[in-house]
Amino acid sequence: MQMQSLNPTLWRTCRVLAGTTRWKLLRSLLENPDHDVSSLARLAGIGESAASQDLRRLQSRGLLRRHQAGVHVLFRPLPDPQVATAAPLLKAVQVSVARHPPEQDADACRLAQGLAHERRIEIARVLLRRGPLPQTALANETNIPPDSLSRHLRRMKTCGWIQTQSRRVALVPPAHPLAKALAKLL
Repeated sequence: MQMQSLNPTLWRTCRVLAGTTRWKLLRSLLENPDHDVSSLARLAGIGESAASQDLRRLQSRGLLRRHQAGVHVLFRPLPDPQVATAAPLLKAVQVSVARHPPEQDADACRLAQGLAHERRIEIARVLLRRGPLPQTALANETNIPPDSLSRHLRRMKTCGWIQTQSRRVALVPPAHPLAKALAKLL
């Protein structure tokens, strides 16, 4: 029997990665693999219930795996082979954690937030494919209403994904490891 590959949407994965608590858990897991929920909650400085919910969210995106060790359920930062985007994203998280102190985890969350909506992914894909465009051409290409497009572009600009110059919008992915991985997955 052939295993079917799971394909979680990129924008939903970005939504999960946009959470600061989930970054704390990922950092804790990368620095201390094979811990249970209560240990990870303590390491991340959050409650067990919140840790359990966020670990499930991370697992659903293929970014960690759980395994049984006696009566304990332990977690490991291993990509799920059924989720095509999991390995490159987990690698980007590992590089980010290795290069940046915990105080800079919010930067990674902000980058993920910039693509945490299906319309923002569409905008990024169009700009990647077509290059810089006037906002009116971008609205026509994406079929996103102008007011909504403006809102999404403001968010993407705040999160560091786009720049505007001479009334043209350009996709300019930041140099951060997570941004590089996400740009490749677009």
